[in-house]
Amino acid sequence: MEAKKRGWYYRLSYPKKTAIWGFLFLLPWLLGFLLLILVPMLQTFQYGFNQLEIVPTGGIKLTPAGFDNFRHALLVDPNFNPLLVNTLIEIFLFTPLIIIFSLLCAILLNGKFRGRAVARAIFFIPIIMATGLMMQRVTNLSGQLQQGVESENLYGSAIIARLLFNLGIGGQLISYLQDMVNRIFDIVSLSGIQILIFLSALQSISPSLYEVAKIEGATSYETFWRVTVVMVSPMILTCVIYTMSDLFARSDVMTLVYDLAFRQSRFGLSAAMSAIFLLLSVLSIGLVVLLMRRVVFYYD
Repeated sequence: MEAKKRGWYYRLSYPKKTAIWGFLFLLPWLLGFLLLILVPMLQTFQYGFNQLEIVPTGGIKLTPAGFDNFRHALLVDPNFNPLLVNTLIEIFLFTPLIIIFSLLCAILLNGKFRGRAVARAIFFIPIIMATGLMMQRVTNLSGQLQQGVESENLYGSAIIARLLFNLGIGGQLISYLQDMVNRIFDIVSLSGIQILIFLSALQSISPSLYEVAKIEGATSYETFWRVTVVMVSPMILTCVIYTMSDLFARSDVMTLVYDLAFRQSRFGLSAAMSAIFLLLSVLSIGLVVLLMRRVVFYYD
């Protein structure tokens, strides 16, 4: 009788209550997605199948074009396909390195040492400040310091490449590592959010797991792979999705689409390229999630 007097909410089971609060928590995001993302996304596909003209008196005029814009983007335009290929190569090469770098930095920052707060702040400076301007200044400074010397010698990557080559490591791997060393500033500027996510995940791991591993005689190497990596694996998946989305958003394809739409007034072709790029990014991220979710461990 008392439960009925207090209302329908108190008669619900605990899972239903948590489901309601979860929905209320996601409701602002759902509204924002429907109004600010889904509607423009559908309009982009609509414009891709039409020739769009801006009417001088106001509004727009759509002329059906079928698949002409998509055909022009994939078969005629000389820049779109190379940019797509370069974007995919860069994303699948850059993402693993950013994740590894972020996880290692988070592990170091999670340790107990003097000046830990200052060290954490240093890694988050590129997020707080204008990283584009900082990168430009660093690049200009590097150019002044080189004075005719190749950039790979400036950062010591040439010495590392020769050392790895003498150790018998393959040329493709050496080239990949050398390119990553030369772009270390880009990697650092793209790793701030991931470091924060990994740092939060590391602090949520129960110390009892490490105590059990120590009692069982596990080495530090075994503890890292069988406790740390396993427990943060859901956050690894999250960081991979975030990193790939961030790299897709920074792609040169976005610059090409912007130039076609707002400098050349080719809105239909720009919309078609945007639709193709969106589908490619969703399929790429979905494929990675499908492959990684099999090895992700969720601790209940």
